[in-house]
Amino acid sequence: MDSVSRRKHILEILTQSGAAVTGTELSKQCEVSRQIIVGDVAILRAQGIGIISTPRGYQRVPAEKDGKKHVFVCCHGMDLMQQELEAIVDNGGIVHNVVVEHDVYGNLEGTLNLHSRREIYQYVKRMKEAHAELLSCISGGIHTHLVETNSDEDMKAIEQALDQLGVLYN
Repeated sequence: MDSVSRRKHILEILTQSGAAVTGTELSKQCEVSRQIIVGDVAILRAQGIGIISTPRGYQRVPAEKDGKKHVFVCCHGMDLMQQELEAIVDNGGIVHNVVVEHDVYGNLEGTLNLHSRREIYQYVKRMKEAHAELLSCISGGIHTHLVETNSDEDMKAIEQALDQLGVLYN
């Protein structure tokens, strides 16, 4: 399969999946190395195609909805990470990202795109297996999350849950 056909196939896989697909899985389906997939995804992105890389793999950027979006500023350590994320998804939210401010690099963003407890569990498991530190360790625990909900009511419920948990930064 030539590179143009392969990129079209990658796009079809990601579109039809609806969920994240790992680079390893894409490389198997396209019968190329994972590094070739990384390059193909970079080219597709450069062409303006919305593909994000999440802790679970690549996925198409979902179409814009009429949902409500809010940025929450939080501060905590690893001990409250899972509870914070669960408070968001349990109240109808999607955690799009985590952002920290770095003195030299400015804002550093990690794409999360977490919709459910199952996805949070997978994320936390991967963090532990990799012995990874939170991105917020470079900012004293201070970080933001872009959260999306279907209603203002859900957003208020998330804010209250985060406040009760004690992770909102005031």
